[in-house]
Amino acid sequence: MKENLKLSQKIKEIVESLSLRPQEISVAIIDLKGSEPQIAGFNTDHFIYPASIYKVFVAAEILRQIDVEERKLEDVVLISSLNEVDTNVRFFPKSTHKDYRPLLKKGETVTLDYLLDLMLTRSDNTAANILIDIADRQNINKHIIIPNGWEGSDVTRKFLDRLKEEGEYRVSKITVSNTRHLAELFYKIETNQLCSQWVSQKLKEYLLKWNRDKRGGLNLSVFKSYYRKGGWLEINGYKWNVYRGIKAVFQKGYAILRYNGDVGVVVGKNSHYSIAVLTLLKTKWPWQRFPMEELSRKIYEIMETN
Repeated sequence: MKENLKLSQKIKEIVESLSLRPQEISVAIIDLKGSEPQIAGFNTDHFIYPASIYKVFVAAEILRQIDVEERKLEDVVLISSLNEVDTNVRFFPKSTHKDYRPLLKKGETVTLDYLLDLMLTRSDNTAANILIDIADRQNINKHIIIPNGWEGSDVTRKFLDRLKEEGEYRVSKITVSNTRHLAELFYKIETNQLCSQWVSQKLKEYLLKWNRDKRGGLNLSVFKSYYRKGGWLEINGYKWNVYRGIKAVFQKGYAILRYNGDVGVVVGKNSHYSIAVLTLLKTKWPWQRFPMEELSRKIYEIMETN
């Protein structure tokens, strides 16, 4: 895919104008408006922890297996104690997401369709772990990651002790991805090229439900339409021990790590593009966050006039 160097330069200028340090950031855009797609961005090949965004790879493999009639959406799955990792009600009622579905519990039985919906709309981690087991990570690599040239983008289970993992995954590195891979993933979903037309359209159907709120993601208010998957993780050195957090500030210059990512497809008045953003913000201040909405607004303004 050809790179739009002029657009890449504009994105670089936007990123530099945000003036947040120290941080890591990767941005990729695939312009879908022209006759041939073009990619542009900033640090597009830089790998960063994507948090829950990796769940789209898992869903794609499950849906591929359903598409080739190895499984059915109606298949019933038993929840094991190993995968029961969501144990609080962070999704509701204080969240603006307003998802009142109960947490999954060991011994319950649910359908694959319900698990896929929970994983992609509520970003449910118990559902994700169950679906990773069903999909099998070797299949995810074989059918989704490697054929599309996305080597390096990994899948690991969420909130699971590594000692309980299988074989090589006990010592595997942290899950990472980059925005080139993620922008291409959503480009293929949008153009019905991910595995098949049915897989792509079914993924889009689930992802459209995520739009019930912004949840710290890209600015939805200016877009004509947008479907997405976001990811968020905070490691707060102050949370359990304030003194340890203060010590980290003096030793490292920061006490909080915030991973914030978002990927999706935007349709504007005069634009149509896949966009992926991954960030790692290292800060000493609990109130400092990456300005995702400001970034998305500035990029949108460029794409509308590009």
